Amino acid sequence: MGVGLLLCLGLVPVLQRRVNAGDTNPCLKPGNLTQNCGFDTFVDDWQGDRRYQIPEAWWYFILAGELEYRPSDDTYWGAPSLWMLSDGVPYTAGIYQQVRVTPGVVYMTDIGWAAPSQEDFERKLGLDPTGGTDPLAPTVIWSRSEWTKTRWPDLTVSARATGPTMTVFVWVHHPRAYGLDWIFLDAVGLWPDPSQPAATVTPVPSATATRRPPTRTPSPVPLTETPTATATASATETQVPTPTPTDTSTPTATPTPTWTATPRPPTATPFPTRTPLPTLVPMAQLVPGTQNGDESGILESDVGSGKSPATMLIGVGALAAVVSAGVGGRWLLRRRNAPRE
Repeated sequence: MGVGLLLCLGLVPVLQRRVNAGDTNPCLKPGNLTQNCGFDTFVDDWQGDRRYQIPEAWWYFILAGELEYRPSDDTYWGAPSLWMLSDGVPYTAGIYQQVRVTPGVVYMTDIGWAAPSQEDFERKLGLDPTGGTDPLAPTVIWSRSEWTKTRWPDLTVSARATGPTMTVFVWVHHPRAYGLDWIFLDAVGLWPDPSQPAATVTPVPSATATRRPPTRTPSPVPLTETPTATATASATETQVPTPTPTDTSTPTATPTPTWTATPRPPTATPFPTRTPLPTLVPMAQLVPGTQNGDESGILESDVGSGKSPATMLIGVGALAAVVSAGVGGRWLLRRRNAPRE
């Protein structure tokens, strides 16, 4: 009765597919080599103000468009899963991981959960046997593409490792947007393919350039020649010093005198200007009262004629006193201004 109801509702195929999906969990494959296969932990990467949350040990690539990377609970294998979503913008993007492998061994990869919200989501897996990180490289071997809305597509692909590293790619191409579109990814593994025998693989030469041998082999020295003589001659030639003209023409040999090095002599103090002797004034101008018409003064005519001897003596004495005072003043002034030793 219950089975008939399930058949009518069309749920039996869904349950059967889930059982098959659980039996082929890539993370449970023997010898799985991918780290964080179930996307259990995430790390942040900031590009400007945009935040990308990527499964740890994996990395991401965006070839076109814009989208967001976030963790989500939508998965069959146990949360979290990787949620890739965009709001009305088509995009081509994905994730990848470089895995250490054994050269010559064939490896297989698969994904356990790839559930889109629309049918316009291309999903595929790729393997680069050389370990490159470019999803557009010609060395990448791709699985078939899945465009349906199935949540666990069979995208298994195998490749033989040519070096110590192999890269696993998860490709998502969303060419047409309907609004807020998304896809959930989970459980990506890589393990040796037991159905394929290992092969001996010639290691790929490294990119480091190999040093070339000299194209010209020097001729051997004849036995008749003495190598030591040549060496001695060469040494003698190299020991001859080359004359340098800088020893005789270097202008810096003579030190340049500086003005501050040689003290300047003190400035001599000039002697004071000699004061000229006073002009001889006529006696008539020295005697009071003669300029005002005083009758008691001595007239100029009296002085010229030798009159009034007493008055003349008084005038001569006054003139001598004036002369002595002038001479004494000049001597004191010269004494004061003379430089002291």
